[in-house]
Amino acid sequence: MKLLVLEYITGGGMRRETLPASLASEGELMLSALISDLRALSLDLELTIFRDNRLPLPFQGDGIQTVMVTDADSFQTLWMEWVGRCNFIWPIAPETGGILEQLCLDVEAAGKNLLTCPSSAVRLAASKLKTARRLAESGLPVVPTEILDRTSLPAWPASVVKPDDGAGCEGTLIIRDPVQFQTLADREGWIVQPLLEGEAISLCVLFANGGARLLSCNLQQIERIGGGFALKGVTVNAMPDQDGSLQFLAESVARAMPELWGYAGIDLVLTGDGPVILEINPRLTTSYAGLCLAKGENPAAWVLQLLTTGELPTLPDHKGKPIDIRWGNSHGN
Repeated sequence: MKLLVLEYITGGGMRRETLPASLASEGELMLSALISDLRALSLDLELTIFRDNRLPLPFQGDGIQTVMVTDADSFQTLWMEWVGRCNFIWPIAPETGGILEQLCLDVEAAGKNLLTCPSSAVRLAASKLKTARRLAESGLPVVPTEILDRTSLPAWPASVVKPDDGAGCEGTLIIRDPVQFQTLADREGWIVQPLLEGEAISLCVLFANGGARLLSCNLQQIERIGGGFALKGVTVNAMPDQDGSLQFLAESVARAMPELWGYAGIDLVLTGDGPVILEINPRLTTSYAGLCLAKGENPAAWVLQLLTTGELPTLPDHKGKPIDIRWGNSHGN
């Protein structure tokens, strides 16, 4: 079984640019966790990863083939070459600018096994506006989302503006002043939402065929910095789903977005009136890095089982423990 893992940020996808420190740290966490999970499987597995040559080798001596990306011009050629060589491909990349969608399209066009959401799901989830509209049509609690436009000021006392296809907290701004809003309103491809008060949480979920299995509910450590937000860490498996309401919410998202397959994340705000959905992340999220330790099970095995059987796996009943993930550090509570 020849399996290629591409973590785009650390794998040479940004070889033309300066690596963003936060995204690179999160990418490193996800890559290390996924490789650890894959290597723990009882499979005849040949693993290959991509690596930006400005970064140190993460798995020296571990029997993992590393493709070094030394310049931006060679990335696409190397990517297509190795997609052709491998049977199973697991890309991890931001949705911004259609990056993840194009990687998925490349794998689908090559007829290889894609171990993340298909391009159709990525295309939908990459747009916060289209996602909000799809979920709202199904009656789900979703944050009101509008195109950023100077023709009308938002009715909310405080608003959040962000790129429609942005990843994480990147580019997100809090706006309270109508004058400041007007200065931003010409930004094409941006959206505006009300600023919701509450706890920032996320769900790790397995999706398939319009169904869902909740893996964990996580508490995000988000700080307001410089008029925006910064994600500093996450406590994986922080909250039990005691009444099954979060599982029901995940199932409702699956019915509304049947394109979703495999591991994906749901970002929410836990308000006084209940959870409100912010966005869907159609890929590995940073919470994945603590999932194996938190649940005592191998989540990569669940994804491969899903690919083999076509059915969502039956998950163990034990609740596990909370695991803190901080960029550069992780430990159990």
